[in-house]
Amino acid sequence: MPLIPTKIKIAAGNDSMAVEWSDGHKSVYLYSELRDQCPCAMCTDKHASPAKPETPFPMFGAKRLKLEKAELVGRYAVQLFWNDGHSSGIYAFEYLRELCPCDACAAPARIEPAG
Repeated sequence: MPLIPTKIKIAAGNDSMAVEWSDGHKSVYLYSELRDQCPCAMCTDKHASPAKPETPFPMFGAKRLKLEKAELVGRYAVQLFWNDGHSSGIYAFEYLRELCPCDACAAPARIEPAG
């Protein structure tokens, strides 16, 4: 059975979004990490190119990133709407679970194959 969110809280504190999964696991994602891992075509192209400053005046800092809302896309994904106007990223539940930063989820990724 595929893993699906049973609850999504977009304002979980400390600029994060919390997801409770059908297997009982709880994930907490920082807004900045979710935004950096946006799966849309425009952002995927940015991942391959060198980072550019978000503003021509970096000494003044960037606007604080905020997740304004989230909408389900069918039964397979969630679309996130950011305060920077970006909303074309559709995060499939499988992809969102892969992004889980907790130690339990990250441990299998750190294990290297024997050989």
